[in-house]
Amino acid sequence: MLNRFVFLPRTKGWVRVVLSGYWADVLAGALMVLLLCGGLLMLRRPPLSPLAATVFLLLCGLFWEGITPLYLPRSVGDPLDLLAYWLGGMALLPWLPHLLLRR
Repeated sequence: MLNRFVFLPRTKGWVRVVLSGYWADVLAGALMVLLLCGGLLMLRRPPLSPLAATVFLLLCGLFWEGITPLYLPRSVGDPLDLLAYWLGGMALLPWLPHLLLRR
């Protein structure tokens, strides 16, 4: 909501494009990795490696950008979204040990 009501009305040009489209995808990639790692922690599995996170994000991104437009008419595939998902997940990965502390 902060993005929609505060940042977007005050920006123009390429910054507005990034905030309106790709920033949500960056956050989605981070959220996907966070949820997956939280589930692995609950199942007492080892943490996610960067390679496993890359494969996971690539598969999720390919589904959303490649398959979803086939059955959802308002959905449009954008290859740059794959990069945004990956960047969000990889940016979060080094912080996961601090976010998911075992107590």
